[in-house]
Amino acid sequence: MPPLPSEFLQVSLILILAAFSIPIARKFAIAEVPVLIVLGLLFGPLTGIINHEYANYLMVSYASVGLGLLGIVIILYSESHKIDFKILRREFVRIATLDTLGMVITIVVAALFFSFITHAPLIIGFLFGAILAPTDPVTIIPIFRKLRVKEDIYGIVLGESLFNDPVSIISFTLIIALIVPGSAYSPLFNNLESFFGLIGGSGIFLMIQIAVPALIGIVVGFSILYLNKIFNFENFILGLLLGVVLLEFAVFSAVSITPFPAIIATGAIIGNFSDKSLFWQREANFQDNLSFLAQSIIFILLGAILTVQDVERYLVVGVLMALAIIFIARPAAVMTSLTVANRGKSRLHLDNIRKLFVSFVGPRGTVTVVLSTIPYATGLAYNNQLLIEWGPVIYSVASIIVLVSIVFLALFIPLLSKNFFPEENNQQKA
Repeated sequence: MPPLPSEFLQVSLILILAAFSIPIARKFAIAEVPVLIVLGLLFGPLTGIINHEYANYLMVSYASVGLGLLGIVIILYSESHKIDFKILRREFVRIATLDTLGMVITIVVAALFFSFITHAPLIIGFLFGAILAPTDPVTIIPIFRKLRVKEDIYGIVLGESLFNDPVSIISFTLIIALIVPGSAYSPLFNNLESFFGLIGGSGIFLMIQIAVPALIGIVVGFSILYLNKIFNFENFILGLLLGVVLLEFAVFSAVSITPFPAIIATGAIIGNFSDKSLFWQREANFQDNLSFLAQSIIFILLGAILTVQDVERYLVVGVLMALAIIFIARPAAVMTSLTVANRGKSRLHLDNIRKLFVSFVGPRGTVTVVLSTIPYATGLAYNNQLLIEWGPVIYSVASIIVLVSIVFLALFIPLLSKNFFPEENNQQKA
């Protein structure tokens, strides 16, 4: 029998490490994500057991798209099951404002800080801002389950984190199209720009990227529910929906439209309108487990992609940028957005204390990690020297920011919750 290829052994190790992350995290009462990144660093750059080039291939190039993007598909579909339409309707104005005005403020502030600290061109700063803008629902949900926070605040933070992912990806795509006009990201944008000009084309591009896939995703979700009543797929509903979601990803990507609004819309329809029978419960549990596996693989690969030299070279820049995001960009975006949106209908009055709490609940995570690896790969593919030069800086600094923001959330948010909402904690203890 020939020896097993090293790639097979590395994949096996990644899956084993993912399984060990949960008991290790529980043992030390911390979030799983820092454990996953540390395990990736330990078995990647520190020992060389997981090969740097192979980890990068898995994240960016596997099956031509990379496990990173495939993981985002699975994670967003699973988490969109948890969207509560009642809270979404009630808090729509606040969520929408956070995902528009708030995203713009975050991107601009992050861009200016990144360009100032690293002396990068401003267009690279805006690319970095688009990568750092989205918050991470996967990290927020388990921590919020342990906190005594009103469901409306939970709904606002979860809704924002789900819907700012596609907004960030669309913004990222637009900036990549400006930097590399001939890339695979740009055909639709180039056609619109030639007809409507840069500003008009950009506006129409953004509208198409959000509205078209969202509407189709809604139709797909209701169609699956209707077909299940006729054919009763039973346990095969798991495979059917996973196949449908991957098909949405493939079809929309092929026509240069982001698939993530469609995936979120399909997941939200399934999560809210299925009959909650045994088979639908199994489907939700299956997607939850698959989502955690995808998240685990992504963060282990993140640690393995980094090199010791990257960490040494960009640690100070990464920590400075993390502090700027946590204490300047995020609070500025949230406080401004929620102040503007405070006139919307809601049972919950958001005073400055609650706004400040929401501003601190903004860890960066999966989408930031995956997007940060794309500029360098795109630079190599299209021989773009700007992206080749700044790509390693982007993913190294972004990785450090993700780690710092998640550690901050895990360690300090429970403490902030007790101090920001003492009356709610006392009521529930009583």
